[in-house]
Formats: sequence, C-alpha cells, structure tokens
Amino acid sequence: MIRRSLTAALVATASATVLVLTSGTVVHAAEEPTAEPSVTATPADEAPANPVIAEYNGKKINLADSWEGADSCTELPSGEVHCYDSDAEALADPELPADIREETLKANAAAPAGPSAAAAPPSRCVADYWCLYMKVGYKGKLLRLFSDGEKDLKEWGCRDKLSAVYYWVGRYSINYGDAKITDLRSWPVADRVRRLDPPGGWSNFTNLDYPGGGNWNNKVDIFEVRRA
Repeated sequence: MIRRSLTAALVATASATVLVLTSGTVVHAAEEPTAEPSVTATPADEAPANPVIAEYNGKKINLADSWEGADSCTELPSGEVHCYDSDAEALADPELPADIREETLKANAAAPAGPSAAAAPPSRCVADYWCLYMKVGYKGKLLRLFSDGEKDLKEWGCRDKLSAVYYWVGRYSINYGDAKITDLRSWPVADRVRRLDPPGGWSNFTNLDYPGGGNWNNKVDIFEVRRA
C-alpha cells in the first residue's frame, strides 16, 4: 500500500512539472518581439485629421473622401476651396482674383502663335498658382494651390497620385518663391525630398529622378508652397 501511494505521488509530481514547463513555453512564445516596421512602407493610412471641405455644385464635399464628379479644385486666396465641372467654370469663379483671371485669359489668347505662346500655362492652369495634375502631360484631375505652407495631400484626396506640376508666373513683381515635394517614409528610412524651382513645369514625374533610384510618379505625400 505504501509503495503504491509513493508511486502515485511521483507520477503526480512529474505530471505537474510537465504542465509547468509547457505553460512556461507558451508564455515565452507570446513574449517574442514583434517585427520592425517595413523600411519601404509609408505611414499608416489612418483617416486625415483635417480633411479639406470644399464647395461643389452648391454643397459641401470632403475631398479626403471623394471629389465626387469634380474635374478640378482651387484653393482661393480667402482660404475657401471650390471645385468645378469645367475649365470655364473655374476661371469664371468670382472668388478668383481679377488680375489672375486677366493674366490667364491674356496668355491663353496669345498661346496659338508668337513668342508669348511659351509663357502660356498648360490646360486649366491659372497664373500665379501651383497646378498639380494627377496624370502625366498635365492631364487628369487638377488641384490649384495658392497659399503658402505645407499641404498634406491625403487631406486633399491626392496622396500618392501626383504625376505633373506646373507653376506659371504671371506677375514677376511678386515673390513667387518655390515648392518642395516630400515622400514620407517609415523608420528607419529618411523622408525623400525634392525642391521645384519655377517658373516652368514638370510634365511627367516618371522622368523626375527619385533618391536611390526610380522616379517621383505617384509618390508625393506633402506639397509645400514656399512664397517667402
């Protein structure tokens, strides 16, 4: 009887030891460090904190969500953003400064011939605005930016979509400055940055060299207008 009891106790002890070791293995596996973030991934695609709200056909739309049917959008000097179905509608906007409208109309009229043709902006661009196109060759949806400062293109519904940029200087008396484009990168890779010096344009971002190889097409996260 005593031997049987001792044997049972030893078996119970051994079973408990196996259980503890097994449990310890499970806990250890759960505490293994997670992998480092990808060096090629851009920051997480959380919803933008300050989406741009624009006026379009008499209603307000969230550009970060959708441009709906709009063909182009303009950041006006007042700070408001208006979107349009046509080029004529954009140029006729009463909120667009008269001198900008006049300079643009004058250049467009001279475009077919003569020395002034080279100074005319591409389709739908207006004087003294940075014109951001979503397709190469100054085509696709167009965002016209005016005010100084950084623009998070995610808030404008244009992140990783930029393919061409033009800045036509209508009035050389103003300090038209330059622009800076940035591709945000995840740790430990540094952000990619390039300066754009006007006047003139970059009609095809596939021809715009990207640091480390490749090109800038569909990579811009931040567009900064620098008029200072």
